[in-house]
Amino acid sequence: MATKLVNKGNSVYEVSTSVNGAAWKDAQEKALKRLASKVEVKGFRKGNAPIELARQKINPADLINEAINLCLPAAYNDALKEHKLRPFGNPEVNVTSVKEDGFDVTFVVTTYPEVKLGQYKGIKVPLEVADVTEKEVKEAIDHLLADNSELVLKDGPAAKGDTVVFDFKGYIDGKEFEGGSADNYSLVLGSNQFIPGFEDQLVGVTSESKKDVLVKFPEQYVKDLAGKDAKFVCMIHEIKEKKVPELNEEFVASLNIEGVKTLDDLKKHEEKVLFEQKKHQAQNAQFTKILKTICDNAEITIADKVLEDEANRMKEDMIHQIEQNGLTFEQYKEITGMDDEKINAQFKQDAKNRLTEYVVIGEIGNAEHLTISKGEVDAYYENVAKQYNMKAEDVKKMFAVNESRIVENLYQNKIERFIIANNGDIKEEGEAKKADATATVEEKPAKKTAKKATTTKAKEGTTAKKTTTRKTTKKSTEEVKEETK
Repeated sequence: MATKLVNKGNSVYEVSTSVNGAAWKDAQEKALKRLASKVEVKGFRKGNAPIELARQKINPADLINEAINLCLPAAYNDALKEHKLRPFGNPEVNVTSVKEDGFDVTFVVTTYPEVKLGQYKGIKVPLEVADVTEKEVKEAIDHLLADNSELVLKDGPAAKGDTVVFDFKGYIDGKEFEGGSADNYSLVLGSNQFIPGFEDQLVGVTSESKKDVLVKFPEQYVKDLAGKDAKFVCMIHEIKEKKVPELNEEFVASLNIEGVKTLDDLKKHEEKVLFEQKKHQAQNAQFTKILKTICDNAEITIADKVLEDEANRMKEDMIHQIEQNGLTFEQYKEITGMDDEKINAQFKQDAKNRLTEYVVIGEIGNAEHLTISKGEVDAYYENVAKQYNMKAEDVKKMFAVNESRIVENLYQNKIERFIIANNGDIKEEGEAKKADATATVEEKPAKKTAKKATTTKAKEGTTAKKTTTRKTTKKSTEEVKEETK
């Protein structure tokens, strides 16, 4: 199949090719058999009618389309190999003409971003872990007490920190407005769940009482309510207060923390937990600084279409989250004071940063010839099996269809450990090398703070369909681990 390559600029190429001869004839025969297996002809079981009888029931256009789709993967992969193109994502596919002896097709291929690494080793960024203070330990124990508190009915008036259970209806200009009412709502006074001034007016209310709350909606709010005066008629049902347990060894025992029996044990345990949290935060900050420096040192060219697609996906994710929280995108823009131009510009910049980090990390893996061995994959299965008290063989069977994702995660983590080992301080460099020897998803020394790009690079040999195919995303380590449950 002869092909023609046109460089459209900015990492976009147009490849035109034709499918004809034996390849086209073979595809038509396969398409006919495939479609015939779904045809019902009177007097024959479904899919068992003679091929010529089945042909009479098949729309000729469907037959041609099926044959074309059968040919596209090979045509696309041959074109990539001939011109040594490395695609990023799936191509746009345009069938330009169909003839009796074949068809012509054009693939618009966006290639993998061009990366020229600068310095990516020897960038010494220290690990700065803050000390744990006595005040922080006390606050942690206070949180434990609060978390293990009981809510009990209160006879007296409501105070800050109490929970008020009540019905409310909101009115503007004497008319009830949509979304301004609820029954048996539980509100912790001082939690700032409601608009400013609302919770303060409930301080002092008692059970089985009525209270009118007068407030003014903020100027930056939903358009229909912004800046308007409102009255909420509140019917108070119950007042509840927290009954905090006494801090003693009986409370310590109730926590069921292994090795923690006394108050002194609890303090040491919470100090250790806080230290690990601070260390994790410090590792994230360290990796972020290192990665930013590496990205700044690199020269990267990313196609506009890739940036646009990534920005659009990020925006769609945000809109989905907004809608899950009960707002529309238009309401979100009203509340934040942002317009489409500002939001789109922000997402484009975020997409550029995310993709830059993604391709730079990948290029470091290529430059250092990092790979994942069978032994490392087996070690991952052993680790998961140990965590969930399973047999490694059972874990392996469970993840057989997802092994490529597991390998991808292991590979990503290995690159990140390499980056830390070659750019962190001396202590962390030694720890990272030690962690690299075990090579498990859970044991990487620092989790990359920037999310991986949701665009998945198309590997060489990726197939093509007649229409633009669906993008996929890599599973995070947490999602892979979740599947074992």
